[in-house]
Amino acid sequence: MHQATLFPEILDPPAGSLRDRDNRFYSLLAGGARTRLLEGFLELKIPELLGAEGPLTAAEICRRLSLHPHRGWKFLHLLALTGLLDEQGGADGGDFAIYGLSATTKEYFGAEGTGGYFFRDLVNYWRNVAILPLAHVLGGMPLPEAVRWPPPGEEAAVHLETWMRVTAEGAIKALHHSGAMHGAGRLLDVGGGDGTIGCALAHEYPQLQVTVFNLPASAALARRTILERRFTSRVVVYEGNFLEDELPGGFDRVLFSRVLTDWDAGVCRMLFEKSRRALAPGGVLVINEAFVDGNLDYTIAWEFRYLFYDTFGRAMFKPLEVYRQLLADAGFAITKVSPMLDDAFYSVIEAKAI
Repeated sequence: MHQATLFPEILDPPAGSLRDRDNRFYSLLAGGARTRLLEGFLELKIPELLGAEGPLTAAEICRRLSLHPHRGWKFLHLLALTGLLDEQGGADGGDFAIYGLSATTKEYFGAEGTGGYFFRDLVNYWRNVAILPLAHVLGGMPLPEAVRWPPPGEEAAVHLETWMRVTAEGAIKALHHSGAMHGAGRLLDVGGGDGTIGCALAHEYPQLQVTVFNLPASAALARRTILERRFTSRVVVYEGNFLEDELPGGFDRVLFSRVLTDWDAGVCRMLFEKSRRALAPGGVLVINEAFVDGNLDYTIAWEFRYLFYDTFGRAMFKPLEVYRQLLADAGFAITKVSPMLDDAFYSVIEAKAI
């Protein structure tokens, strides 16, 4: 019988006890260990190996990957403890313990172990910044390959918009579920990427005319997406820089989807003021963003990235109450908040001019 079944009280030490203190500290250390294990897991292409071959013994994996047999075995066992691999027969530490891809890994990287662009990109970025001496970075050390806004060229724009496209599904689901576009005739999608969300909304709402507002390099990608998806009669592109330019006007809805968490409170307030001028009477400002509320680990992971982006501001991820105040400052009142779905980080705010 498992120990937790015999002694269920061991799982939850009393709050404030020494064991509770130590558990919380070890959770910090274990977070770093899990990240390094994930790095090695991907660098060694273990998902691809086991996705193609199926479960293999520890000895065979170490042989295939040229790993030290003792260290490699321990590494595979740790991957099983983190949930990235399934382990059979590993309790005695034998070479013929069998390891295969876990259900969790298949969620991230697919059954063949070759997918997961989004997750791989997150880990790759982590690896690039984790090698930098943090104390020196905080002291003002120049940052290599720092992200800049606007993207400095076509290649940077393609990378940004590819990343936004492959991660758009949750944002689209959140918008559909909220019903924020019901009854709308004209939508302005501010910072609308390569047009993926605009086309998805046009498909869902046949009466909707969409204008995607974005920088020239991204606007060119949006025109390509719109043409490929055959929405040229209902989705158009308007080039501009929302930090400098006024937004076009006369829209029933103005949408910010995964845009505002890149900007500090002052920029958000300015964008809301521009949105108010862009809306037709009775129009609705729609915000589709991840809040701090309910997303603490997500927020910490992303705010850590922002340490290395001098172009952007401070406190990027905001709680709902901060959005409420910023909207009030710009002359809006929130009329509806649609909470996160089970499969997305995003909540949807609808607000009208007071």
